[in-house]
Amino acid sequence: MEAKQPVSTVQMYRNLGERLKGLVVSPAGEWQKIHRESTTFNDILGNFALPLIGLIGAGTFLSHLINQQAFIFEFALKKAIVIFSALFGGAFLSWFLVFRMMRFFRLVPSRELSAKLTIYSSAPLYVVSLVSVLIPEFFFVHVFVLYSLYLCWLGVRGLAGLPHDKQFVFALFIFGALVGIPYLLRGVLFYLLTF
Repeated sequence: MEAKQPVSTVQMYRNLGERLKGLVVSPAGEWQKIHRESTTFNDILGNFALPLIGLIGAGTFLSHLINQQAFIFEFALKKAIVIFSALFGGAFLSWFLVFRMMRFFRLVPSRELSAKLTIYSSAPLYVVSLVSVLIPEFFFVHVFVLYSLYLCWLGVRGLAGLPHDKQFVFALFIFGALVGIPYLLRGVLFYLLTF
């Protein structure tokens, strides 16, 4: 077994930027590259989702400290932890649900494929979350999360074993999971925080 070469933080963020750019500029071509790659769930999570979620958590912390009238370090830290936990838990739970539902859609269950579909399709959610926590006045950018549905559809299009008439339904299921679960977790965690 060949050991993986370590990647520097600068290179990781450069690769992350290239992947985000590809998903925005030419998503169909980027999905072809993604489906050809041999990656694991941990690789996708560690090189794509966690850096973005970490940026969102740090942005939430800084934004709360800067934009609030009272300088409450504890509440800013709690808010950042809630956002990080909701996004990370949402990524993991949506991956798990998609993995378990693959058999229902007549696909061979694959951890790697479900990770690719859920994590890469959630890129707009992460970017929108980062923009909205850094600039709270831009709350309207949340409408761009709908681009995730298009990415889901491009990701499932042409998968072996998936009937053509179920492609959009599967894409809609993935979209519902990757967008709905983080919002639900965030609401529950904020409720428990104020309880």
